Parts: sequence; structure tokens; C-alpha cells
Amino acid sequence: MSRQTIIPTELEAVYANWHFAPAVISNGMIYCSGIIGTSADGQAGDDASAFDGVRSTLQDSRASLSDLKAVDDPEQQFSTAFEVLAAILAEAGAGLGHVVELVTYHVEIRRYMDTFVKIKDRYIGEPYPAWTAVGVSELIVPGGLVELRAVAAKDN
Repeated sequence: MSRQTIIPTELEAVYANWHFAPAVISNGMIYCSGIIGTSADGQAGDDASAFDGVRSTLQDSRASLSDLKAVDDPEQQFSTAFEVLAAILAEAGAGLGHVVELVTYHVEIRRYMDTFVKIKDRYIGEPYPAWTAVGVSELIVPGGLVELRAVAAKDN
């Protein structure tokens, strides 16, 4: 079995401190860990700041996943999550167009689904991947409304 761990520079401390890979490539498929849109202060900046929440939190080596801060605005939280997913896939040599399966975990699924779909459609185009949306009571990041998990096919 071939296996390659994908760790963007911005997420090296995630791997070291929290002991999971942002993504793993195995047999031509990219398996991405769950992603929640976070920021340092609950406010979203430009796309370049998509990793700011993790970077800020990990300045304390004792920080846990639950110390992350979700972006307060739902639309920006969803966008930030997709920006991080895109960056992880780019590190693996792929893009959002390579996603073959998307699983999303939603807090208050009915309340935010229309907003989520609007944002998802900005990032995910045809041919659309398989998609499963699951309602949950909470996520590990306080204030998190959605967690994205994706599988992508890597071009050979």
C-alpha cells in the first residue's frame, strides 16, 4: 500500500501537537481530515488568513482542538473551511475539482443549510461529487457550524 502524509506548512503543528494528518494520499486517493472554518478572533480576513485560527491557537503548545475559535459569521465560516480544504488539496497536488466525495457535519442543519449550499456552490462545481450532509449536536470547535470531510482522486 502506498501512503503519503500531506501537511501544509501552516498545519505542521496540528500534526505534531494533535497527532493527525490534514490529509493522506493512499492508492491515488486523497483523504482529508475534518475542517472547520476558524480564525484568531472569530473574524474572517482575506483568503490568505484561512489558517490564522490554527496558527494563533497553536502558539500555546498545550492548546487543544477545542481551543480553536470558529469564525462568527456563518457565510465566512463556511468560506474559510473551503479555503482551507482547497489549500490542503493544493499541497497534495489536487484541487476542489478533484473531490469525489464530500461529507459535511452540520450544527443546526435546517437553519444554515441554504447558506451553506450557497457557499458550497461557489467552491464545488460540476462534475459534482457525492455529498452526504449529517446533522449533529455539536462540533469540537466552539461555535463551529459545519465540518467538511473530503475524499479526492489524485491525477496520475
